[in-house]
Amino acid sequence: MTRHPVRAAIAGVATLLLTACAGTGPAPTGDAPANDPTAAPAVPAGTLPADPDGVLPATPTAADAAAVTTAMRFVRAWARPDLPADRWLSGVRPYAVSAYADLLATVDPTNVPATQVTGGGQVVAATAERVDVDVRTDAGVLRVRCVRDGARWVVATLGIRQEAAAQ
Repeated sequence: MTRHPVRAAIAGVATLLLTACAGTGPAPTGDAPANDPTAAPAVPAGTLPADPDGVLPATPTAADAAAVTTAMRFVRAWARPDLPADRWLSGVRPYAVSAYADLLATVDPTNVPATQVTGGGQVVAATAERVDVDVRTDAGVLRVRCVRDGARWVVATLGIRQEAAAQ
């Protein structure tokens, strides 16, 4: 059976891309030359969930309380399915990064499952640039990812916590 040369080339490129995305190459050791003052120290495995897109650093730090405050304010504004869409959006927009706010503009608030926050925010992971906060609502636990935008924190994503969704 003969293979079409274009299909073979596409398959080869796809395999290379998938291999690169899957991270099958050698894992970084975290060891840096002793005389390299710019090298980040190695982070013990399991101290912070990996950032799925690899953009943010993964060095754990103490969470900034302002990030938790932002997460709580955002969820309180988000959990208002009774509001008209324009009022709902004006409530959540100040707490979201602009790209996420643009995405939220497509949401019909009547589809928001939560109507109230039922617990405080609990930090589950933190770096100097990112804080993941779990917020309990009457619709389940939400995972809110806050990122630093200059001197303030804003929400980058919101979703149902995976462990809570499986229950």
